[in-house]
Amino acid sequence: MNICMVLNGIDFPPDIRVEKEARALISAGHRIFLLCSRTENRPARSSWNGMEIIRIAPLRCFPIRKLNAFIYVLTLRDLQWKKAIHKLLRTHRIDAFHVHDLAMVGTVLAFARRRGIPVIADLHENYPALARSAFARRKPRLAERFMWPNRWERLERRWGRRCAHVLVVVDEMKERVVAKGIRPEKITVIENTVDVDQFLSLPVDDRLVERFRGDFVISYIGSFAPHRGLDVVVRAMPRLLRDIPNARLLLVGDGEMMPQLRSLAETMALDDRVLLTGWVTFEKVPSYIAASDVCIVPHISTEQTEASGPHKLFQYMLMAKPVVVSSCRSLRRMIEETGAGAVFKAGDSNSFAETVLKLRDPATRKTLGEAGRKAASEKYNWDKTSERLLRLYELLSDGVRP
Repeated sequence: MNICMVLNGIDFPPDIRVEKEARALISAGHRIFLLCSRTENRPARSSWNGMEIIRIAPLRCFPIRKLNAFIYVLTLRDLQWKKAIHKLLRTHRIDAFHVHDLAMVGTVLAFARRRGIPVIADLHENYPALARSAFARRKPRLAERFMWPNRWERLERRWGRRCAHVLVVVDEMKERVVAKGIRPEKITVIENTVDVDQFLSLPVDDRLVERFRGDFVISYIGSFAPHRGLDVVVRAMPRLLRDIPNARLLLVGDGEMMPQLRSLAETMALDDRVLLTGWVTFEKVPSYIAASDVCIVPHISTEQTEASGPHKLFQYMLMAKPVVVSSCRSLRRMIEETGAGAVFKAGDSNSFAETVLKLRDPATRKTLGEAGRKAASEKYNWDKTSERLLRLYELLSDGVRP
């Protein structure tokens, strides 16, 4: 099959989920095109591991850009992307569209359904919940007032019913989508599990590991968004340091919360115990995990995080690190099922500190870490997960609407 993936809002690479899905589909004999946004330093067309990338540059003409945005706000159809899809179809046969995230599903559906091309909606996030969270933090701009979460709720239901299939990242997200009225047989869970061979092939920097030797390293790797709960962890450090004087919090990544986290650490006089590295390349992630004693996913409880399954969770598990997660439903289920770590009360700094203190014993950490490695090696890995994705496209290629 010729499959066109659509990834709006970011350039590619990197995107871990897109990379894994593309590699799996290409290895199964499918041809993959990717339409994505373009940054200035990237070419309009290129290839990646056999995938053909077509980048769409932002509109430069101010009136046209504003007109396109106005039409999108009213109709949820992006005319620039619709034109790019039409151009692709003039030169290549496309057998299916694979759309990442909700925002572009309407644009692709309006174009593809008239041509009888099935659309797969790959819903990484609970988009209505993210909109609600964003509006709660700041006053929406005029155009955004037309994009209220209730509107996204209605569109998610309508578009989900019209798509040939819907992909979600955890069982809890499937339950939520089914509750919206989308048939369960139309939904497949594709977790953000680890491509074991690819991840373990990345080298570990022994110098970086040695740098933290002698510290009790508690690490987080990922984006610094408000719902990640990183301020909760920083506030727990004074309690941890009373019993573990060599404790060190390692926050690897960047994002919206970076200034607040840095300021909080300074205010609490934790500058030497809280290290914020800034953004690092994916190739360095195994090295930071290897340097850690405990790895964390401290999400606060929101409608989004209660049904999320981040890549980092499975990366920690694969490298046999005990994982401390908040009590969000999907995270708690995974840890309780696998025995890979411990759970603290979401948003509670004291609960976080007390939970980490229970892992001071190296033997306890080793037992939990090995349980996580076993689960990631035998069940929660991309070889297993991708079988469901390939089966879906096998049905589509046979002319069956799954």
